[in-house]
Amino acid sequence: MLESISLKFTENEELVIDPAQGVIVFVGPNNSGKSLILRELETAISGGNIAVSKLLNDFEIIWPSPQQLATDISDLSKKAPPGTSPEHVFVGGFSPSGHLEAGSVPREALETVFLQRSQKRWVCSQFLKYFLIRLDGRTRFVLTDDRNRGDLLLRAENVLAHIFKDDKLRRAISDIVHDAFGVYLTIDALSQQDLRIRLSDTAPSGDEQNLNEAARIFHAKARHIKEASDGVQAFIGILCAVLSGDYRAILIDEPEAFLHPPLARKLGYQLTSELKSERCLMASTHSADFLIGCLQASPHVRVVRLEYLNGKSKGHIVESSVLTKFFKTPLLRSANVISALFHDGVVVTESDNDRAFYSEIYFRLAEQEKRYPSILFINAQNKQTIRDIIGPLRAFGVPAAAIVDIDILKDGGQTWLGWLSSAQVPEALRSGFSVQRGDLCQRFSKIVGDMKTNGGVDALLDPDKQAANQLFDILDDYGIFVVRKGELENWLESLSVLGKKTDWTVSVLEKMGSDPANADYVKPTQGDVWDFMRSIVSWIKNSARKGTA
Repeated sequence: MLESISLKFTENEELVIDPAQGVIVFVGPNNSGKSLILRELETAISGGNIAVSKLLNDFEIIWPSPQQLATDISDLSKKAPPGTSPEHVFVGGFSPSGHLEAGSVPREALETVFLQRSQKRWVCSQFLKYFLIRLDGRTRFVLTDDRNRGDLLLRAENVLAHIFKDDKLRRAISDIVHDAFGVYLTIDALSQQDLRIRLSDTAPSGDEQNLNEAARIFHAKARHIKEASDGVQAFIGILCAVLSGDYRAILIDEPEAFLHPPLARKLGYQLTSELKSERCLMASTHSADFLIGCLQASPHVRVVRLEYLNGKSKGHIVESSVLTKFFKTPLLRSANVISALFHDGVVVTESDNDRAFYSEIYFRLAEQEKRYPSILFINAQNKQTIRDIIGPLRAFGVPAAAIVDIDILKDGGQTWLGWLSSAQVPEALRSGFSVQRGDLCQRFSKIVGDMKTNGGVDALLDPDKQAANQLFDILDDYGIFVVRKGELENWLESLSVLGKKTDWTVSVLEKMGSDPANADYVKPTQGDVWDFMRSIVSWIKNSARKGTA
């Protein structure tokens, strides 16, 4: 149905997406445009004015061959209700509310525009719109409502009637529901005029569609779906909608809503697994679990990360092969790095102690100064593995900042070049920075000794101090933030906290207080670690920052 989608941004060139890959997942922080793209695409295909779209630039459809067009029209004719004129092509699909929406198109006109590959807008508004569905948070619960049974000898007028009549489909949905919740989906037709979804602890025996005593006993023991949790209803509603229609484009906004993480992952897996080759699924999500579920089910998942800061938008395509390798790497998976795709920025620290301290500093600043971006704090296993995390994230367009102790100056040779490469420092500048690093490291050794514990930059003589700050200023520009005081334990010296590593972190957090109403609660001021964190936040917020794709 869709051959390509092009998006427009203020911060990079037009981004062209190929839906034929199967699954497209839009990720990014809040208000980045994920849901907007789905709404604009639905509007455009339904005949709306694409010129007013903010993100959708255009789209192209797949024009079938004459043979394929003849086959498609023949298949649609078989589904047409009695009395449909052979001069018209019947088209219909279930709407997000679960009811059948149908129409007919003059056959000659349809064949002409398809064979001439012309009038794309007309084809979409008159024909292709029936092969698209968009589900959002408001519609997924409606899909599990009781439905009028209607005349079961005629075409089903709603989703439940369709599932009730299709034994193979009903069993397939029931199997998925049982795998997810340990109960079986069945449809009760015992009401005077309605069909109702019920969830049974025991598998249907084959009598459940009858009106006999066995059917009555079976359904009486099963729960009506409206007695189930919101998560169960949302999961089943999406599943029923997606599997019940002949959709070529399926758009789902926040499919993980109301689902706990394992269930979001299972939904991503099931939707991707059940996707037929001629269909495309596009979802906007905040859930790393939903994304991982999609990746586990198919190698043909592409991620589009969106960003919107300071009135400027960006977009990056993350290839499925790169992302799959990314989340299968134990270091990155254990650090929950994939969650970084859903935040405005990420700060990567050397250890969990660093992460706990710096995230608390950020929290207190954000609490006091407001309008701070959404930042995820994660820790690597050590200083060297930080660059193994920030490098791939930056290639995905994620502003990933590194916090390192001053002994990064000891990382010479290829290790130092690895730092500069992961920070996307231009290659032409790297050799010069390498010389500067080596010279500063020697001066620290001669004058200061242990650069981490003996005062950091401030222990150097003025000319050397100036040179060190100049290098660290450049690293700041590229998102590598060096603790110029030496190391973590040199912050907030006014609190007189002793100890190292975990002992220091636990003690300093205790002394900082936990209740903002208490006098001993440490609030942000100027200087010290507060300005250090402010500089990191400023780099993340700067849409013209250096060091990211």
